Amino acid sequence: MSLKRLFPCLLALALLLALGAPAQAGQAHIHFLVAPPSPAGGMSNLQALEGFRQGLADLAGGYTEWGPSEGASRQGGKLVRQTNFSYIVAAGRDLTPELVKLIQKYFVAPQPFVLHWVGTASIPLGK
Repeated sequence: MSLKRLFPCLLALALLLALGAPAQAGQAHIHFLVAPPSPAGGMSNLQALEGFRQGLADLAGGYTEWGPSEGASRQGGKLVRQTNFSYIVAAGRDLTPELVKLIQKYFVAPQPFVLHWVGTASIPLGK
């Protein structure tokens, strides 16, 4: 095959591969969540963290822990600062209600913060 014919074939193949990559990516429900540092009653910090991490893995198949993070929220007209533990969880569906319950199971959190948005993932998601 001549170079004149080979170049257009290689270009077409490269375009097909480039266009096929987004088709392989799947929809992802992305959750950013913070867990307060106070464990639920009767648990040590270690028990709460280990139980919570296991719960995230069971629920979503995995998680990314960003570690301690600083934040603040208005509570009763005052700005209250707090150190939390931050996590990212991606799943094939919205897990917000389950994540709220999981946070409340392991930590003192009357109103857990879970931020959810839809994006894409480079791999199919699911347990």
